[in-house]
Order: sequence, then structure tokens, then C-alpha cells
Amino acid sequence: MERGRLLLISLILFVILSQPLFAEKSSVTPLDLQKAEAASKIKDPVAATKAYLDSVPLERREKTKAYAHGGYILGIVQFLFLSAVLLLILSSGLSGRFRNFAQRVTKKTSLQTAIYWVQFFAVITLIQFPLDVYSSYYREKKYDLLTQSFPHWLSDQAIGFVLGVFLGAVLLMALYAVLRKTPRTWWLWGSLVMIVFLVITIAIAPVFIMPLFNKFTPIKNDELRESILKMAHEHGIHADEVYEMDASKRTDRISAFVNGMLGTTRIVMFDNTLKRCTPQEIQMILGHEMGHFVLNHVWKGVAYFSVLIIFGFLFVRWAFDKYLRSRPHLGIESVADPAGLPLFWFLLGIFLFITSPITNTFSRTQELQADNFGLDASHQPDAAATTFLKLGEYRELDPTPTVELLFFDHPSGQTRILNAMKWKAAHSGLAEKE
Repeated sequence: MERGRLLLISLILFVILSQPLFAEKSSVTPLDLQKAEAASKIKDPVAATKAYLDSVPLERREKTKAYAHGGYILGIVQFLFLSAVLLLILSSGLSGRFRNFAQRVTKKTSLQTAIYWVQFFAVITLIQFPLDVYSSYYREKKYDLLTQSFPHWLSDQAIGFVLGVFLGAVLLMALYAVLRKTPRTWWLWGSLVMIVFLVITIAIAPVFIMPLFNKFTPIKNDELRESILKMAHEHGIHADEVYEMDASKRTDRISAFVNGMLGTTRIVMFDNTLKRCTPQEIQMILGHEMGHFVLNHVWKGVAYFSVLIIFGFLFVRWAFDKYLRSRPHLGIESVADPAGLPLFWFLLGIFLFITSPITNTFSRTQELQADNFGLDASHQPDAAATTFLKLGEYRELDPTPTVELLFFDHPSGQTRILNAMKWKAAHSGLAEKE
């Protein structure tokens, strides 16, 4: 145990001391503007798409591809590692000891569940910490995609941990109350608890959760603000302010979003988007994000995940009992026993991992629909193309169809640019806005 602590401390010190090295910025130009301008004059969609892709320097594309390919492998490694940790906690009896401790502390079953969760989540977080340091700090620094220092990164992790403890305890107290009261139909009522929790989380996130990590202030450019709100009101989005998020304290990435529900809708732009994008690109980006809202993608997403959760819980019901019958020595009474949470999590994780290509396809379909909405709203296909190239700084621009199917929750840059160029060819009579 002492050796493990020394290794963890050594890793933290290594990352801190290596900060100046990782902070060096790449000198590779992300986009050749002259080539992009030449691409905008090409009428054939396929040729124009190739020309836009070629406007990204080869060195930059190779670096992005290396980052993306490493990410595919890392995602699988993280899934396998977490699965192994969950099974270890279960088979070693540690989960049972967490439950027994909670039972000694209080006789109230709901509080027992919460106390169990605090222990379990703390151990999971600690075991995964070195991998988290590598995946979300070291690796991001290596590829110039993270701007924050290690202490600030660590502060984010601490806030996330506290949030995970609180929200996880609330969810599990409700879920396990249902599991205890409905032993035969728990999969149905448990699914309902998860769905309600999902909707509440989406609703409160813009107002209560995201401000814990970022500062949101009204954008200072009144002209831009009015043009964005005008576009929003024209499409039935009831927002009275456009917010700027200080994303640059963590990354140089560009993005924006229109999120929330049940009266908490917010239009938000990364400060990087305001700094790095042209007015035409901003129009396209906001048109895309508003498309998600107008096309009811949030509610459609809730509906999709509701179905996914129901089938996932049915899979858990079938596999959970089967697993326990062959391992009575674990001392887990039923699915309503909190000590079975590692098995519950492991089985649900397998189901979600196997169905991830379906989920990614659903997401890519929505993203392409939002692209088309943004093109119809902004009439900026060439600005869309350059935006997708900028997003390609951290996404592989031209993956194989199999890679895109398995790993991409957004269409690839090549797919999105070709779609924009086809829109441009189909609407050649519409002059782009200046």
C-alpha cells in the first residue's frame, strides 16, 4: 500500500515538473487560408472537398491522426481497465465490506446506499487516477490541446469528484429504493428513475453544474449579440441573452451550444470561437447548434437513451442473477443489495459498449441534420467547411468508414465538408452572406 502511494506521488510530481515542456506550442499552421480560398471557388463537390482537406498541412493532419488513433485505443483500454477494477472490487469481497460498514453506521437503508457509494466511488476514483492523469492531462498537453496547469486540472477533478459523490448518492438512493420495493419489475421502474434523473440533470446543468467549472458572461459585442438573438427568435428559441464561456482557460478548441430544457435554455459560445472564427463561421456554428434545439434533438436523445436504458436493464436482470447463481460465495443477496453495484455497473457497461456503434450512428445522424439546418439558416457552406477543418485539429478528418462507424459520434470532417459542398451546389442561386 505504501509503495502504491509513493508511485502515485511520484507520478504527480513528474507531471508538475514536466509542465514547461508540455506547455510548448506547436508551430504547425492549422489551415492554409489561401488554399481554402481556392477551394471555395471549385464547383464540383468532391473536388472542392479534397481541396479543402488539402488546405490542412500534412504535418498537422498526421499529428491529428496520431492523436485520434491513440484515442481509439485509449477508449478501449479505459473500458477494459474499469471492467477489471469493478470485477476485482466484487470478487475480492471489498464491495461486501463497503456494504457491511454502511450497515454498521446506520440502520436506514437509504443512507446505507449513500455511504456505500461514497466508499466505492472514492476507491474507483483513486485507482483510475493515474490513467486519468495520462488521458486527460498528459496526453492533451502533449498534443497542445490543453492550456490549463496541473493544479487547475486537479481542481477540476476535485470539483467533479464532489459532484459525482453527491449526484451519485442521490441517484442510487432512488434507484435502490425501487430495486427493493419491486423485485420482479425493478428493470422497468429502475429505468424510469434513470430517465427522470437524466432529464433533471439536463435541465439543471446550464444553471447549476456548468458554472462550477466555467464562468459565463454576456458577450460584449452588442451587434453580434443582437444578430444571434434575432436568429434564435426567428426559429422559436426563447432566449434573452448570449453567453460567453471562458473555455480558453482549458483549451484552444472552438465550440458553442444551445442547451437546457424546461425553461433553462442557454445560448453559449466558447470565447475561443469568438477569437478564432470569422462572422460567417459563427453564423454557421450557431445555426448548427440552434438546429439541435429546433429539431428537438435533446428530447429525441432522451427518448433514444430511454429505450437503451430499458434494454440495458433487461440485459442486467438476465445476466446478474445468472452470475450470482454460479458464485454464491460473494454473499450478494440480490440485485437490490448495494454490494452488487460493481456487477450491475460492469454488465451495464458491457451492454453500452456493445451498442456504442448504434449510439454513435444515432448521434452522427443528428449532427448531420443540425449541419443541414445551419446551412439553411446561414447560407454559409464555405464557412462550414473551414469550421469543420478547425474542428479537425482534434478529430481525424478522413477516417475509414469502419473507424467512423465504430468511434465517431460526429460525422468526420470529410463527410461534413462534402455535405456542405453538395448543399452549395444544390443552392447555387443563393449568394452567401458577407
